[in-house]
Order: sequence, then structure tokens, then C-alpha cells
Amino acid sequence: MTTAPHRIDVHHHILPARWLAEERERMAGRAMDFNLVAQWTPSMSLEAMDRNGIATTVTSISTVIVRPNDPKGASSLARECNEFGARLKQDHPGRFGSFALLPLPHVDECLKEIAYAADVLKCDGFKLQTSYETQWPGDPAFAPVFDELNRRKATIFFHPTVPGCCTNLLPDLNPPLIEYPFDTTRAIMSLVFGGTVTRCPDINFIFAHGGGTVPMLAHRVANLVLVRKDLAERLPDGAVAVFRKLYFDIVSATNPPAMAALMKLTTAAQLLFGTDIPYVKAENTVRELADLGLSASEIRAIESENALRIMPSLRR
Repeated sequence: MTTAPHRIDVHHHILPARWLAEERERMAGRAMDFNLVAQWTPSMSLEAMDRNGIATTVTSISTVIVRPNDPKGASSLARECNEFGARLKQDHPGRFGSFALLPLPHVDECLKEIAYAADVLKCDGFKLQTSYETQWPGDPAFAPVFDELNRRKATIFFHPTVPGCCTNLLPDLNPPLIEYPFDTTRAIMSLVFGGTVTRCPDINFIFAHGGGTVPMLAHRVANLVLVRKDLAERLPDGAVAVFRKLYFDIVSATNPPAMAALMKLTTAAQLLFGTDIPYVKAENTVRELADLGLSASEIRAIESENALRIMPSLRR
């Protein structure tokens, strides 16, 4: 059934040609049907958006190979992907926004790309991934990047990946099924307990898939603040209060147990609609969200109002 377009999709992937060429082999071992995913085109996104009442989608690259010894390669890939996203915005006014890819772990290159993507391409936010081989986002080495994003009052979308430590631990399961939620959890813990979230109060932090396992672990790990003076100084209001300031998209969290845990940790005001196109059908999230028993005002907030509040550039 066709629905009047009103939803804003903050978890929606694009596959630029260079990214596809460089990532195909790795992604084929992770996505359950990457050959189908690899057929993505912008028209496929638009068709899915129209079928599911999605007015605007904010595009991002899912994950990238970490190249710690190749800053030039990492930064040129980011630039090419970001210009691809910017062209989509120009070609389809009002339908697409963009999260600009940043080439961590290369800090200087990130600072250059932040300026270009924000000032020239007019991106709506930035995309990071949950880990970079042996570094997670709260690593002190990345502080200059977050300080600049805080200065710009930026929105950051974190997409999970499978870190080098955890590939093929359970050979019968595609690594993302288990490792994406756990690496999201590691990323959040590194940013919260490392002090980045508190130090950068003007950043909107968005995490995919309902925050991974954080809703279940938040209170367990929060007890650290009671016994560690150094953590108490970084988190004077406690860890749970910081977790509640974060934003979470609801892809893969629209089942009753996951949503119940998420709503115990936070409120509908911190949740955002997403689809994970082209890896997941948009219909899944639309249908499951409607069946959760949330109020009409909560669903409105999740489907569009929250995104517009933190990214007013998306207003049509």
C-alpha cells in the first residue's frame, strides 16, 4: 500500500562504483546475498522510498576496509564516495541527504574531509564506523576529529563493522549477525567511558541497530563509576545519564524484546527511523514498528520529527 511520504530514513546505504570494486570480495563473505545487494542503483532506492512513504533518506557507506598505512587511499575513497552522495542530492532535490564518510584512522585527512564535505558539499552529517582494526572511536588519538565535529555541532552516524579480532569466530553465522551489535557496544563504551561524549556535548551521536547490546549492559557497566574515581570525574552524572543522551536508529531493533530494553534505557525522543537498504527491505521496519504498540506521537517522533530536530537541513 502506498503511503504519503513523511518518513526520514537515516540508515540507507549507497554503493559507489569504486567502493563496490574495492569491497566486493570482503562484503561477499558478510552479507547474506551480496550479489543482490551489488545490483543497487539510485532508482532502486527511490522506488523503495516511494513504496514505504519515505520522503527523504540520508545516505551512507556501510563499512570500509581499514587502511592504517594508506592515508592517501583512504582519503581518496572517502572523497569519491562523498561526491557521489552529493550528486545524488543535486539530482534528486529533497529526496536525499548525506552522511559524509571520514577516513579514520587518519586524523589529518579527516580534518580536511570534514571541511570539504561540510563547507563545499553541504553534507547533513558524517559517517564513522564502530572500529578501525585495533582502535575504537573513543581512542585519545581521534580527539582532534571529535573536537572539530563538536565545534561544528555535527551529527555523526556510526555504522558497525567486524573488527580484526572477531572475524569467523562462529563459522556457521555470518559475522555481522553477532559482531555488529557487539562492536556497536564497544564503540559506545569507548566514547562514553573515554569521555568523548561528555567533552563534546554539541555532537549528535547516532548508533545503528538500537545501540547493539547497550540497552542490556548499560546498568551493569555503569557500576564502574561507583568504584573508579577517574571514571567518576569524567562522568559526574553517571554513565546511564550519558547513554540516554545518545540517538539510536531502530533497524533490527523493532522486535518486542529489543524495543522493550531500548525504551527502558531511553525514550522515543532519541530514536530514529532507518531501513538498512539495500541489505534489508524497508517494509520490514515499517511493518514491525507499527506492530510494537507505540503511541501515534511516539511513532511520529521516530519516523521524522527527531531527525528533523537534529538535522534541520533535511527540512524540505
